[in-house]
Amino acid sequence: MNKPPIRVRFAPSPTGQLHLGGARTALFNWLYAQHHGGEFFLRIEDTDRDRSKEEYTGQIIDSLNWLGLQWSEPLLFQSERTGAYKNAIQKLLDNGAAYRCFLTREELDQARNEAQAKGGDFRVPKTYRDMPLQDQKRLLNAGQTFTLRLKIPPGKTLFKDHIYGAITVNNEEIDDFIIARSDGTPTYNFTVVVDDHTMGISHVIRGEDHISNTPKQLLIYGSLGYPVPEFAHLPMILGPDKKRLSKRHGAAGIQEFRDAGYAADALLNYLVMLGWNPGTEQEIFTLEEMVAQFDIRKVQKKGAVYDEKKLHWIAGQHLARVPVNKILREIRDEEPNWQRHAKDEYIHHVLKLMKIRAKTLNELKEITGYFFSDPGTFDQDASAKRWKNKSVNKLVEKYIHRLENITNWSAPDLELALRTTSEDMAVSGAKLIHPVRLAISGQSQGPGLFEMLELLGKITCIRRLRKALTIFPLTNER
Repeated sequence: MNKPPIRVRFAPSPTGQLHLGGARTALFNWLYAQHHGGEFFLRIEDTDRDRSKEEYTGQIIDSLNWLGLQWSEPLLFQSERTGAYKNAIQKLLDNGAAYRCFLTREELDQARNEAQAKGGDFRVPKTYRDMPLQDQKRLLNAGQTFTLRLKIPPGKTLFKDHIYGAITVNNEEIDDFIIARSDGTPTYNFTVVVDDHTMGISHVIRGEDHISNTPKQLLIYGSLGYPVPEFAHLPMILGPDKKRLSKRHGAAGIQEFRDAGYAADALLNYLVMLGWNPGTEQEIFTLEEMVAQFDIRKVQKKGAVYDEKKLHWIAGQHLARVPVNKILREIRDEEPNWQRHAKDEYIHHVLKLMKIRAKTLNELKEITGYFFSDPGTFDQDASAKRWKNKSVNKLVEKYIHRLENITNWSAPDLELALRTTSEDMAVSGAKLIHPVRLAISGQSQGPGLFEMLELLGKITCIRRLRKALTIFPLTNER
């Protein structure tokens, strides 16, 4: 017998931006579908009319597109599914699995207060559970408002979670819960079941905060006679304090990571490692490798801790592997005129030299600035430490003289000239290396000095060194 096709979904509510937790849920669903040759769908759960915003829907869709997590059509909106919910509710009323509950808020409050006074657990009174239809009609004609509740049968509800294993709940612990409010709008647990059935969802992969919802949804599946999907609940993403990740931990929306210059592949790589382990030492993955190796059974039960340092490391590893032509293309996708005054061949050389020193495109643009224009500022600490007095000027002047006479402007010859100058002046090479780097780049650190000098060229290097002689030292000689 052939197994039904794998169909999964990501179902965000457009009440805010797509954040790391939601993006990881989307990624795990997408990877599961891709690994098994299935389909990944997107459903916008926009029934909360007060909090759902069209702008957030747009941001969610844009973020998923940027991450490359493409979904199969159609894109489903819950707000367009009112008719389907009404039909399903009527089915439950017709088969006796649901009932109209006329309990008022005051009656519920009274019952809750009485339970508290007795030191017991509050249970929703089943006053109207088996009310004859003629009595219901009498209340309806009198204009009495009602909610619709599901009749919870005796026994137990159990399911096997792909991550947490077998889970069993005694039905007596579940109240006859509301499936439609007094204004007729269906509740979350009800719409999810109807939509997942309509979409033919075979596997529901979502956050562990939904585990408590699953038994209720299973009871709805049973009452409607729907086939039941399989479930997998993902552990929470935690902050460094081991509490649920939130804005106070610096958690950002996916668009903020994009705007900060992170590569989509790098962010996906980081997300997949939040709670999943391939069972090997490998930590850097291409998207293709993620798809090939992803196994939902290897998702850990323990909450994954957000680690910004680990994100930076992964981002740097990815950037180092990206071809320079692709890097330039991505930069100019965001900033079309970036360094247009320079030749692309030169830019490629610069990016190749510097990409291993950056974690994001924004950082890469920043640290390559001195390759395209003379530094406007100089590291103050380095200036005070490396260019203390006029004796450094004499060293630099001597080096400039040797540079002017170099015919082969190459890193080895530039290094030989510096070492020879240092020996002639009876000082260590470091006494000249650091001031030269400062004069050329304005920084105390960077790529190999001589590779940098070679790339910048003879005219630029000599000009910057001569300019530095007019600037340093910045303080009076001691």
